[in-house]
Amino acid sequence: MISYCVASYRPTYSTLLVEDLIRKTSVPFEILLWLNTSDPNFRAHLESLQHAGSPIRIIGHSPENWGMTAYKRLFADAKYDMVVQIDDDVVCISPHIAEVAHDIFARFPDVGMLTANVWQDDLTHGARPEISHYRTINAAHGLYSGPIDGWFAVYRKSVVKLANKLPDARYMFIGAHLINLMKSIRMHGYLCTRMKVFHVIGPQYANAFGMIDFEIQKYHSIARHDVAKQYEDARAAGLPDDVEMQSRLHAIRGHLQSFA
Repeated sequence: MISYCVASYRPTYSTLLVEDLIRKTSVPFEILLWLNTSDPNFRAHLESLQHAGSPIRIIGHSPENWGMTAYKRLFADAKYDMVVQIDDDVVCISPHIAEVAHDIFARFPDVGMLTANVWQDDLTHGARPEISHYRTINAAHGLYSGPIDGWFAVYRKSVVKLANKLPDARYMFIGAHLINLMKSIRMHGYLCTRMKVFHVIGPQYANAFGMIDFEIQKYHSIARHDVAKQYEDARAAGLPDDVEMQSRLHAIRGHLQSFA
């Protein structure tokens, strides 16, 4: 039913993501990974999950970091009718996402892409703007039109076939590109509030996962020096202690587990 595609550059996050996908998917699925870095421990963990019966496929490996370009390769190898693009810093999801997406795609033939809503609090926006930027399409089914991308985007297979028209670029907004390409087949992409994920954005949460130095380096490497400076400034000003952050993470996981 559903193919999850992950271009993994941050194994710390990807480990949590893969385990959560396995734990919370109750339909036929596969997890396709492209390894954008060399991490023997992560690869060994994936292989142990494979041996235990998890439907994981490692499609390719580029230690030089191909970045977002890897998604084109992953999409091409996906076998199911629904294909998911997931940023590797999504670490937790709500259950039954495949069933929600299947229901919406069946009801609305002109919907080709559904981007999951994100956890938001005083420390993170999860990459989603304020809800005031969105227009209601169908409140009963949680569909809203507005700024979305592929942080966790479920596509029809017919839509990901358009990915061969995407540029080869290490960093790009694939979801936004595909929304524009979908216009040629008269399909639409929406935010879906019936599915929800924790997308690790912000210095406080990055630090809680031991990833703040990595994130600063990453943002500098893609010339997002403005974002890197925000992380650097937050670290210099002082970050919340581990007890507070672990309490927050526990609450987020509980919320998503019970989300319906």
